Amino acid sequence: MSRTRESWRQELEAELPAPEQYADRNRVITARYAAWYLEHPHIFKWAGMASFASRQVGLAILMAELLTRPERIEADALLLSLHRFGADRLLFADFEEIRQGNNNIYRDIAWVHAAYIVGGMDELMACASETDDAKLITGFGMIDRGRELLRRGENDIEGERLVWEGNIYLLRHEQVDVLQPVFDRLSPAGRLMASFGSELDFSGSVMPDFRCRTSFSSFHGYLETLAGLKSVTNPTDRWQWVEKSVIPAWQSADRQMKLEWSGKSELMAMAAGELGVVQRLSAFISAFGIY
Repeated sequence: MSRTRESWRQELEAELPAPEQYADRNRVITARYAAWYLEHPHIFKWAGMASFASRQVGLAILMAELLTRPERIEADALLLSLHRFGADRLLFADFEEIRQGNNNIYRDIAWVHAAYIVGGMDELMACASETDDAKLITGFGMIDRGRELLRRGENDIEGERLVWEGNIYLLRHEQVDVLQPVFDRLSPAGRLMASFGSELDFSGSVMPDFRCRTSFSSFHGYLETLAGLKSVTNPTDRWQWVEKSVIPAWQSADRQMKLEWSGKSELMAMAAGELGVVQRLSAFISAFGIY
């Protein structure tokens, strides 16, 4: 007997740390995406890209943790000043929205990946809601058809095209239907912060590999971004960047999966739940009694 969509969601949610454990929750979400991609690199392209994006969101989540716990910042004038600056200027509400966006995406799309792994399209069709999940089913339908073609021949061009088309369909759904309401609620300062913070490096290398790196502000122009003429919160501006820069950068990185690619080591570390720079900084601060 098939499970319901809500039972899938509840099972996946139960594996996450409590909502108030911001950084740990983000780390587990990131690990889940990375593991799915590493287990199924030929079909779960969205999950691989999402693991890097989720890790980047961890920067905002760390700031949200700092801003929500001022009472645990001891009598250190510098830290208190930092908190006041963050609360007044960096706008705690904006960080909260970004954090919530990370949770919203996971709730929306994680169950579909888990259900597909267990029971394929039959399980998805049995669990899906006709109205809420139509786009997810459409995207996974493309992925599933591409997967079948790839099973017949690993280098099947049409199969590869369908897999990517389905994953990009999922990506567009995430950007338009799930994230846009979050971006719409950001303050003007928050929108500027999000634009300059939208940067992805899929290379996993200390040395720059510009084929696998992209940022919103460099794509559209720093002055245009600073002036607000281009904003990552504008769906047209954001999708232009995603389509013309983010997807090609991720495709370039994805093609290196069979090679000695440093980005694969990054994905393995994420999948193992190892502490990244953000989490290490949070743990360091906690060790000195700030939290």
